[in-house]
Amino acid sequence: MAIAIAMPAVAQTTEPPAATDGVSDIIVTAQKRTENAQNVAVAITALSTQDIAASGVTSTEDLRAAVPSLNVTTAAGGFGLPRIRGVGATGQGAGIENPVAVYVDGVYYGSAIGALQSLFDVEQVAVLKGPQGTLFGRNATGGLIQITTRKPSYDYTASARFGYGNYDTVSAAAFVSGGLAPTLAFSLAGQYENRGDGYGKNVYTGKDIQTDRTYSLRGKLLWEPSDATSITLSGDYFGRQAADPAFVTFSRNSAGQDVPAVIASLGGDPQRDIYSDFDPTLRGSQKGASLTIDQELGGVNLRSITAYRKTKLRTFFDPDGTVQPRLRIDNNNRDKQFTQEIDLISDNDGPFNWVIGGFYMKSSAGQYPGRTTGLTTFGGNGYSDDFTDIGLESIAGFADGTYKLSENTKITAGIRYTYDQRDIDAQRVAYNGNTGVTTTTEYDAAKRSFKKLTWRLSVDHRFSPEVMAYASYNRGFRSGTFVPQIATPFNVLEPEVVDAYEVGLKTDLFDRKVRLNVAGYYYDQSAVQVIQVIAGVNNVYNARKGARIYGVDADLTWQVSDNLRLFGGFNWTDARYNSFTDAIISIPYPVGAGFTPSAYSYVDSKTGATVANTSCLGTFGAPTAQLGGNCLLRGDASGNKLQNTPDITFSLGGSLDIPTSAGTFTLTGNYYYNDGFVATADERVKQASYNTVDASITWKEPGDKFYVRLWGKNLTDAFYRSQISATNSGDNGYAGAPRTYGVTLGFDY
Repeated sequence: MAIAIAMPAVAQTTEPPAATDGVSDIIVTAQKRTENAQNVAVAITALSTQDIAASGVTSTEDLRAAVPSLNVTTAAGGFGLPRIRGVGATGQGAGIENPVAVYVDGVYYGSAIGALQSLFDVEQVAVLKGPQGTLFGRNATGGLIQITTRKPSYDYTASARFGYGNYDTVSAAAFVSGGLAPTLAFSLAGQYENRGDGYGKNVYTGKDIQTDRTYSLRGKLLWEPSDATSITLSGDYFGRQAADPAFVTFSRNSAGQDVPAVIASLGGDPQRDIYSDFDPTLRGSQKGASLTIDQELGGVNLRSITAYRKTKLRTFFDPDGTVQPRLRIDNNNRDKQFTQEIDLISDNDGPFNWVIGGFYMKSSAGQYPGRTTGLTTFGGNGYSDDFTDIGLESIAGFADGTYKLSENTKITAGIRYTYDQRDIDAQRVAYNGNTGVTTTTEYDAAKRSFKKLTWRLSVDHRFSPEVMAYASYNRGFRSGTFVPQIATPFNVLEPEVVDAYEVGLKTDLFDRKVRLNVAGYYYDQSAVQVIQVIAGVNNVYNARKGARIYGVDADLTWQVSDNLRLFGGFNWTDARYNSFTDAIISIPYPVGAGFTPSAYSYVDSKTGATVANTSCLGTFGAPTAQLGGNCLLRGDASGNKLQNTPDITFSLGGSLDIPTSAGTFTLTGNYYYNDGFVATADERVKQASYNTVDASITWKEPGDKFYVRLWGKNLTDAFYRSQISATNSGDNGYAGAPRTYGVTLGFDY
């Protein structure tokens, strides 16, 4: 940093020079207006279409290999759980929004189902690190994944690709755009992928698991009746059918069986195969429409974004890790949301630029129903259906401005006020097949309001055209909600507040051949929301005393020559709970003959009282009679690491073009290292460190229209679990993708 700042500061200006043959400028909308990312006092990793291809990224889940401070895991097969710098989601379920917000073309995706996005028609992905509590204030305490899809053009253009890979994977995607009239243009994009062979098997039924079929469609209509007016109508649909969630038990199950040994004895792979009395099923869809209006008003732009989204997810799975029908979970989740945002944005003339706006959201999310069956429900003769509906009405107003104190120094300040009104309705319908009696229980509705003032303040100074430093303080707010499980009274998830302090350096060095951006950060996080699966049901609760997080991350791009570009990133994070005296911890069964839960006590973080555990949570029967699985108790996890947060992540990649008379050959590769992470608050269950390597070689014919690409992902066939946990049924996890490879043929016209 000192060397960079000490470089000659000739011809100083607040704007870096335009890129010539060095690293290309990256234009982002991190502050609601188009700006060079090197001028924005926010840590940003932005990926273009070419960057995405070079990194082997095809979905938001893959972004962790290109954005080291980002870790994306999945829960129940269909919920995306992104985490940036230790701030993220371990809790998920209907009505629980991610603390890393996802925006697609300016539209907020509130459902955790929507966090898993295909990147088939994307123009740019920008990951904003740290709380975005002002301009993108909707629950963005960890950061923001900002996805911009391709826009309609008046010139006719088309592209398509067709691929085949191992595991009998067939894929196709296409994009077409053009003008319908002098002021009217359209675009249409679609994608289909079918993985016919699964990554594993159910050794009990003999059928494949982790097969997957997805299909996507997006259409846009652009109308520009004048130079001052732009109106875009957009619609999209995404569907998924899979043999998921395929949770693999890697300990003793509730029947006392050593599951890995049982799977191996049946000729299976203990890492990827499951042992279950039936095969898992996942059916998901999300669809939506939006209308974006931009109107120039004489130096000020008025923008309106109106959107409606609806998501559905059904997951039918066996959480008990045995081939006995002890417990079967059939969850049917639904989420509907309407959002309206209006922004008034100044142009970039003059020393002061500003944004003022308002945001409104109304949503309804719940289970319709969540069904439990099995031997634990009326001896396998009946069912218990839980219907829940969590409503939200939210309104927020915000203002943000940047003022040039001098030619080289700017100060930015912003403020936002958010008011949320939550309500919950619930009903339980239980049918006892032994008696033929149906019992319906209505629960009293409940309401709760949450409100918060958030802000940001930053100062940046350009020491030279190549070097800019900044310091910032941001407050982020993740609203509270009701826990989507039936209880009397309903449990409330308290809000999270993150106070984030950051210093950063953005540099373009060595005649703009090297771009190195570095940031150091310290977070004070309150009331962390934590998940624990109990008796097959996701339970979410607060670590009331919060956590503290600090670390360093860096992004590097080196344009070695016109044809060779290297890129990489590094993140080190230390993220730990403060006082967490009533965490849920796990003790593996079988336990000793004298074991009793009452011998274990904890301090209630709300009352400060010392409380003895009365029983193992969710366990059916006496603890000393259990042959396997885990006893879940309340205990002390103070000072322990936050879940799903690696200490160190690192990536290094490159792209090399080799022009020849027969066309251009492009070699790309990306290496990713993950230091591993803990899965439980007590740190007992862990994911070990792992490495992945992705690579491809592409040939483009001399006209640059037709290409053939050979590609491979996780070429070393590294085994890792993208999600792990400790439940009553044992320690289990969801395996990441093995080695995959294939060929893709495409054209761009």
